[in-house]
Amino acid sequence: MKKVIVTFVVIVSLMACKDAKKNQKNTFETKEVVKITQKEKTKIPEGVDFIASGDNPSWSLLIDFDNAMNFTSLDRPKKLTTPVPEPNIPQDTNALNYLAETEAGILQVTIFKKPCITNANEDFSYKVYIEAKEKDMENYKTFEGCGKYIGDYRLNDIWALETIDGKAIDKTMKRPNLEFNLRNGQVFGFGGCNRINGTLVVEKDSLAIGALASTKMMCPNAELETQFLQIVNNMKFHYKYKNLILTLTSAEHTLTFRKVD
Repeated sequence: MKKVIVTFVVIVSLMACKDAKKNQKNTFETKEVVKITQKEKTKIPEGVDFIASGDNPSWSLLIDFDNAMNFTSLDRPKKLTTPVPEPNIPQDTNALNYLAETEAGILQVTIFKKPCITNANEDFSYKVYIEAKEKDMENYKTFEGCGKYIGDYRLNDIWALETIDGKAIDKTMKRPNLEFNLRNGQVFGFGGCNRINGTLVVEKDSLAIGALASTKMMCPNAELETQFLQIVNNMKFHYKYKNLILTLTSAEHTLTFRKVD
């Protein structure tokens, strides 16, 4: 009789453990669902081209270059939404400055092209400095943090030059090319003779190539490289991408590139 009782207790204990493990598994699954749901809530709104925030984060900035700058913080000013003005370029500084004033207040955003690391050891390519005040505030409140452009990641590739102002490039020659790295805000490439590199800023439908550094090799038939560098050096372009062809258009020139596999 004792053996029967012991056997019964063991069976009941095993069933209880099994149910406990089952309930524990369900608890983990519920937590995972909550985690995914929270992640979905933090998605970047459609149309946003640039994001920035403080370390805490006690503030955030979303810029849609076709629409508005949206600044929010836990302190005052709580929220400022302004149109996106034409940027100013501070002298001797690799930065863009946006100053906007509305009936609600003033928002000034300066985006510096310099590495920025958060307290969580996240690397960003831009440091952001903000001065903001609501209409009834006497003084500006300042905010500092890190930011990044949400660019078109189809650009992250090597592009070989096809045409300059509609004129095809001789493909028997070493053609110039550009390689964009949106994450680090850099452009690399080949001018036809020398290696080149510089800074890169990508916005909604435009990209700006900074002053390019170049190696100093001497090559025959250097005219193409000279022409190419004069066109792309320290210049802003509107870009279009279609069927593996990238078109860059400035005020004076149009370049087309083909994606290199």
